[in-house]
Amino acid sequence: MTSFVVKRLLLMIPTLISVAVLVFFLMRIVPGDIVALRFQGESSFASKESLAIERQRLGLDQPIWKQFLVWGGGLLRGDFGTSMWTGAPITEELRLRFALSLQVAVMSTIIAVLIAIPLGVLAALRQDTWVDYAVRIASIAGLATPSFWLGILFILFLLVVFHWLPPMVYTPFWVSPVQNLAQLIWPALAVGYRYSAVATRMTRSAMLEVLREDYIRTARAKGLWQQLILSRHALKNAMLPVLTIIALEFAFLLGGLVVTEQVFNLNGLGQLFVDAVAHRDYTLIQALVMLVAFVFIMVNFFVDLAYALIDPRIRYR
Repeated sequence: MTSFVVKRLLLMIPTLISVAVLVFFLMRIVPGDIVALRFQGESSFASKESLAIERQRLGLDQPIWKQFLVWGGGLLRGDFGTSMWTGAPITEELRLRFALSLQVAVMSTIIAVLIAIPLGVLAALRQDTWVDYAVRIASIAGLATPSFWLGILFILFLLVVFHWLPPMVYTPFWVSPVQNLAQLIWPALAVGYRYSAVATRMTRSAMLEVLREDYIRTARAKGLWQQLILSRHALKNAMLPVLTIIALEFAFLLGGLVVTEQVFNLNGLGQLFVDAVAHRDYTLIQALVMLVAFVFIMVNFFVDLAYALIDPRIRYR
């Protein structure tokens, strides 16, 4: 098991280096200039001297290889640098926004798992019955319903029926748990429902495949309880593809909820991505991409560990 973990950790290094090189040089060939954009907001007749001084202040007058070495050295020290647009340390920009996005992602994942696994197992056990059809309709509806549109329906329902709106100002959980959950439970429900639709269909398909295996028939022929067959044999083996879907969706939620965040007035990583691209803030975009890439890599690492724990054959290989 130790060698398995070490190999996975070593594979992270070239992956992160490749992402860093790719995002850095791609940002340098994207059309647009942050210096010209900034001076355009102040005056349409900025002198060339002013533009040159600003580029020198931001370090954009240096050769690209030198800019990359400076930025890469900061990454090794855990320093993302400062925002080219606001001048604030990027670590401070990310701290609260990452906490918000992480909480929404965790809550959405918990809701999705609590919905998807029981419904997926039930649909597989009651295949081609009204229960199966009802679960499939609910999952298809979840796939077809955008989470931001469902969020708007939640807000309208709360306003019309209860004459109440969720808090529109983010409050950290450690400051006021009640107000924090009162605001974030609704986007978590909206995102979790769509999230659960994907996991439900995968759970159903995996369970149907496992339930047709010979060892399941053998266990039933031995007279084992249905609940024991499901928990010890079927569900454990069906969880591998389901775990992959859940993990990848969780990583996507950290930076991919741009419209949903706007609906619920959440200033998370998705909104920060949009602002950084609009302002051509190279350093902030690079930091966000590296953060999301690191999250994806770590999620895949923990999924690999879970695979090895669930299926010993993976560990032995």
